[in-house]
Amino acid sequence: MTVWRIYAVDDDPLTTRSLETLLGQEGDLETVAFTNVGEFRAAVEARRPDAVIAEVSLLGDNGIDLVEAMAADDPDLVSLVVTSASDPDTTALALSRVGPLRLVHKPFKPHDLLPRLRAGLERRALARSLAAARGALEQQHQALRATRAQVERTAAELQVTSSELATATERLVEAEHFAAVARVLNGIAHEITSQLALVGYAEAIRSRVAGDAELVDLCDIIVSAHKRLCAMVDQVRDFVTEPHRAGFPREPADVAAVVDEALGILRYDRDVRSRNLVKHYRGRPLASLHREKFAQVVINLVSNAVLATRPGDTVEIELDAAAGGMVLTVSDRGVGMSPEVLARLGQPFFTTRGDRGSGLGVGICMQIVEEHGGSLTYTSEEGVGTQARVRLPLLEGSP
Repeated sequence: MTVWRIYAVDDDPLTTRSLETLLGQEGDLETVAFTNVGEFRAAVEARRPDAVIAEVSLLGDNGIDLVEAMAADDPDLVSLVVTSASDPDTTALALSRVGPLRLVHKPFKPHDLLPRLRAGLERRALARSLAAARGALEQQHQALRATRAQVERTAAELQVTSSELATATERLVEAEHFAAVARVLNGIAHEITSQLALVGYAEAIRSRVAGDAELVDLCDIIVSAHKRLCAMVDQVRDFVTEPHRAGFPREPADVAAVVDEALGILRYDRDVRSRNLVKHYRGRPLASLHREKFAQVVINLVSNAVLATRPGDTVEIELDAAAGGMVLTVSDRGVGMSPEVLARLGQPFFTTRGDRGSGLGVGICMQIVEEHGGSLTYTSEEGVGTQARVRLPLLEGSP
């Protein structure tokens, strides 16, 4: 049971005593009466009441002003003002200030005072219940927001986990596919090596045609191509068995000279001869190179540019020294590549040439350049063309 605390203040002790007697008959009302306004205010400061009953004409104070000041701090406070039934002026003032529902007359009558007091206390109880319900609802909202935030975090974590799982699954499938193809490529590489041994007879032919400079030149090209193809087969073996193996012998080399050697090998290629190769050498930078492997990169980049263009088109080979390194750029104005294709360059067995491509060329070139301490990057736009850029560190003292 809720016990309501009632404060009453009146200068007349008989009035306060009669009020205490009347309200004391109610089991849930705890009444404290005051005949001194100062004591009343001190009690209010110590403990706030649920209801206050104040005489309008207090000594040195106004009961209406007193209860309204308390109501400003406690909007749900039950407040009643008291006047004498024989005092029409004070009654009229109270009616104009607080209205008939908050006005009681003395001497007190139970049927006049108690209904007004009970109605106010019921409103106070409802206000408390409403405040408690609002507080509980706010707590539920906060808990719901916290739960929703946790659900969102969990969903995000699940999304990341799902993405990682999908990536791991894709890599596993790719690794299994790579391993299967690697076994086949190893067998093919072995057969190609056996057949390439026949090309070695070009050395013997060269000695027999020593008097014919043109034939000697052609034999030299065949011997050079034989060496390059053998090295390429070895590179394919390395790629499918140890794709990240690093380290091979290098020596100081004139990059422009190595590029010229690679272009010299390509000059007998029918597709290359039908294009216009334009060279722009801005200096002759020196770098630490494996000449055959770097020539393989140049041949691959130029061949790709040729195949992306039409006969008569121009393919540009630019060589320049940049800050701390050199840049070799092979540019074409061919068909170009979409962002999706560009993103997959270098992936094993990905090719845009159909049956004409192995899908290993770009990946092998990237590996070779990386083993030289550099990088191979591409920029491309469909219908505009493609640029392949090789960046390598320079030797100290390089011009």
